[in-house]
Parts: sequence; structure tokens; C-alpha cells
Amino acid sequence: MEPMDLNGGRFYARTLIADDRINDVPALTRALGTEVSAEFISEAKRKWEDDTEYTWAICEQTSVELLVFARLNPATKTLELLPAGDPSTVLPNDPVLEPVTIGDAMRVGEETIRRWAQGFLGLTLPH
Repeated sequence: MEPMDLNGGRFYARTLIADDRINDVPALTRALGTEVSAEFISEAKRKWEDDTEYTWAICEQTSVELLVFARLNPATKTLELLPAGDPSTVLPNDPVLEPVTIGDAMRVGEETIRRWAQGFLGLTLPH
């Protein structure tokens, strides 16, 4: 299938990107703890198309910055969420909005992806 973006309200999960507008490579390198190249993102797209692994960049609604890397393996029913920074980090955002953290992005991203996996794929993921 084609990569899908998911709306979780205050946070959203979008496809991984490495182009002249958005480059997830540095944040992926932080989240994974190892050097990542743009090829990683190309491979992630191939895995979507093969239905072997689904990946997302979880972002705050007012930003495109990858806060959390999410990876769902449908065969093993495993969901992995890796923060690109300290989960207690408060995000800079519009002062009208309630402050949120990278940890909030992890929690909401997990809930959103679990609902999608259940509703779209018929997968119930263990907790």
C-alpha cells in the first residue's frame, strides 16, 4: 500500500521525508542512535509498498519536525516508538496552545497508530 498520514489531533503521523523542504534524516539518526541516510527513507517507502513495515514521523500539529519515529511490523504485531529527543522536552509552539512534550507525542502517536492498525488492518497490537 501507499504510505498514509494519520491525524491524532494535537499530533499527527506522516510519511518519512528527505527532500529540499523537509529532511527527517537528522532526527531519525537521533531516534535510532545510529547514522541514517536518505536511503533509509527510500527503503521505508518500499516496505510500505510490500506491506512488510509501516513507518511514520510523529509531529506536533503546528510543525513538520519529526519528534518520534514510529515503526509497525504487521507480521509480528509489534509497534516501536523512538523519541528523537528527551521525552520530557517541552515543545515550542503557539502560546495559545497548551504546552506539550515529546513524551505526549509518543503517547498520542501510539494511540493513533494502534487505532489505525485495528481499524484499517484488523490488527490488535499487544500492549
